[in-house]
Amino acid sequence: MKRILYFGVIICLFAGCQAQQKLVSVDKETNEIVLKKGQSCEIEFITNASTGFWWQLVNESEINVVKSVGDRYTSNAPQGMVGASSHRFWKFEAMQKGTQTLHFVYARDNVNDPARTRDVTITVK
Repeated sequence: MKRILYFGVIICLFAGCQAQQKLVSVDKETNEIVLKKGQSCEIEFITNASTGFWWQLVNESEINVVKSVGDRYTSNAPQGMVGASSHRFWKFEAMQKGTQTLHFVYARDNVNDPARTRDVTITVK
């Protein structure tokens, strides 16, 4: 009986960890996402840093339902190739219930004159 209980607890813990680690993607048409507390999402941007433009999160200080937990770049271009686009991924973790809009701009240093903008609405249930 102890053995069954032991394995049951291990399976529940493993299943709980798997549910928390699932990465949810943003709907590319609506730019909206729904998360549960503890879940993570990743937002993808196409960028080209060699032009001097990059994606920036401009309202980070106002955000409280999610927190930024990292970002990464990937590129399929040969190393050292100038002008090739790359992908930037921003990862966020749901912290508390609510709805918030993250405001991103694709700009040089002057975020007041962006080339592009993107708003992503995150709802945490």
